[in-house]
Amino acid sequence: MSEHRTVFLACPYGQVGGGMGSIMAYLASLGQDPSGRFDLKRLESRGGGHIAWSPFFLATAVGKIFLEAARGRLAVVHLNLAERGSVYRKAALLGATKLVGGRVLLHLHAAQIVRFHDSMGSTGRALLRWMFHSADQCVVLGDVWQRWVMDTFGVKPNRISIIYNGVPATVAAPRASRSNAPFRLLFVGNLLERKGVSDLLRAFSGLRAHNIELTMAGGGPVETYRTMTADLGIADRVRFTGWVSQDAARELMVESNALILPAYDEGLPLVILEALASRTPVICTPVGSIPEVLEDRRTALFVSPGDQAAIAAAILTLLEDPALGTQLSDAGAALYDRLFTMDAFARAVGSVYAALTPRDGSMTAAAWPPVEEGRR
Repeated sequence: MSEHRTVFLACPYGQVGGGMGSIMAYLASLGQDPSGRFDLKRLESRGGGHIAWSPFFLATAVGKIFLEAARGRLAVVHLNLAERGSVYRKAALLGATKLVGGRVLLHLHAAQIVRFHDSMGSTGRALLRWMFHSADQCVVLGDVWQRWVMDTFGVKPNRISIIYNGVPATVAAPRASRSNAPFRLLFVGNLLERKGVSDLLRAFSGLRAHNIELTMAGGGPVETYRTMTADLGIADRVRFTGWVSQDAARELMVESNALILPAYDEGLPLVILEALASRTPVICTPVGSIPEVLEDRRTALFVSPGDQAAIAAAILTLLEDPALGTQLSDAGAALYDRLFTMDAFARAVGSVYAALTPRDGSMTAAAWPPVEEGRR
């Protein structure tokens, strides 16, 4: 048998705008974990097309798990969990993996998992509880999610690792400093109400007297929001790009003076980490794991969800105080280098893979240390 064993990275890679798929695609592109023990392979769990095709992709994924196990190469199936249909698909993959003796890492990404769990009936809640208890190790994005998993499902803290997301480095180009150049504000993400899109547009409508341009990069009901900008009298100041690739998003990032994400709920958004890597100042809401890693007026400007006046004020603050923008970009870049590189992420998840499959074949409590990235 080959020395290398397989780790399957299971998630919907074909979903437009999916942060979970993006980070797993970054990881899979490495080919192997940093130790060189494990081959990292994509495992498509849903597909990017119509939901009707989902059973086909799921069955194919189960077949790949069975085949790799039959070859004696299966080490870990890394299941990336979101809400809604993701729960049922990942439950099927978890069951299949356990059936053939594989190890399971259950990685929670879902920003709305608390609300989704609360909306489920007793059977659905029991399914989620079974998943978190059946996984050999759980990974969450921060303290708030670790506490929720512990309190909701009774999972022991040493079975929950905290691992922050990571993104590739970005080469940041010098930004234009011409006195007549517009201040370029960027939103990247699906255009949804929970992302604070209407709040942002209404706040921006109060800044018509200032030389600011807003780019909205993301899919969703673009025409609905385009109509809204016309009604607010800001259609000439707002550009909608539709969905953009990761490379295009990074290009927009380095060309922008600030990124804004006034969301109502998040996990740990990749777009914020990409802004830090791009030395782009960030305006965001302190939700999910964001306040665990960012500090107001040190590495970001915080605004409360739904506070349109605060959103407008934060934009004006960066427009009128370039020195603060420089301070935020410098501190954000240093934070990225310390916590959010792909190397740091790959080493953290690689250590979990190694703990799940020790070379001597043992599997004791000592093999389950929680992996926690350093705090700010």
